Amino acid sequence: MLVALIASSASALSVRKKTIRGVNAQQATTGPATDFDKAIYAFCNDDMTTATEAINRHLKSNPKDAFGWTCLAAIYGELDNDHEALQALSKAKSCHIDESDPTMLNWMYFTHSSIHLQTQDTISAIEDLNMALKYDNQDVDSYMRRGNIFKKMRRYDEAMVDYGMAVQLNPKEVEGYLGLGTVAGSQGKRKDAIKAYSMAIKLEPDVAECYALRAVEYYNDWDYNKAVKDVISALERDKDCTRALWVLEYLKRDALDEVQKEFKNKAKKTKDASWLEIIE
Repeated sequence: MLVALIASSASALSVRKKTIRGVNAQQATTGPATDFDKAIYAFCNDDMTTATEAINRHLKSNPKDAFGWTCLAAIYGELDNDHEALQALSKAKSCHIDESDPTMLNWMYFTHSSIHLQTQDTISAIEDLNMALKYDNQDVDSYMRRGNIFKKMRRYDEAMVDYGMAVQLNPKEVEGYLGLGTVAGSQGKRKDAIKAYSMAIKLEPDVAECYALRAVEYYNDWDYNKAVKDVISALERDKDCTRALWVLEYLKRDALDEVQKEFKNKAKKTKDASWLEIIE
């Protein structure tokens, strides 16, 4: 069983980072107004210098604004300045928090989780995400991030629940299906893993990693023919797909005739002899 393969997630499809882009979207679209809005606008456009200057002006006038300090922490986080990010985070937590805007609160705690993850404090990150979901229990990003943490901690049942919530809320959440697949695979639930990866492939048919992950499960289920075909599908999209090439080595060991047959058919059909070179 390819435990090393199913235990790792698809690095090419890591969970996107939710930044201030989700906050004050109108100002970020129509242009800045307050210094806080200017900071958000600049941050959204990857102008960290302007963002830092604007948020510092805002904090000079509003030193007790937890959202302002969180914004500064997010900026420092983007700059990989963990020390300053943690200091800003501490300032945010010391402030009185206005609970009238659940969207801002969700963003604030999600951003806190980003900083804690950067500093390897997964327990605090989970607590942050619990709070983020308290204020917005429809937030797919928070479920995905918490699911990823649970998966890394091998708390598979909890990870499965969070990934399940993510795809329930957003049926097009490819990374959620990949999460479900890797967790199911880690638990030996091969059919469930194959089903999850098949959904990911349906949504993102051009991503090599999806086919490679499903090939692992077909291999583990002794369905070598389908495993070979998925390896070929992965290599069609990325000839250097590490996971696919790794599975191929196991298939060459256990099902060489099947491998040769499928790769010869592929070479003949495409009139491309390089497919035969792959299995040499």
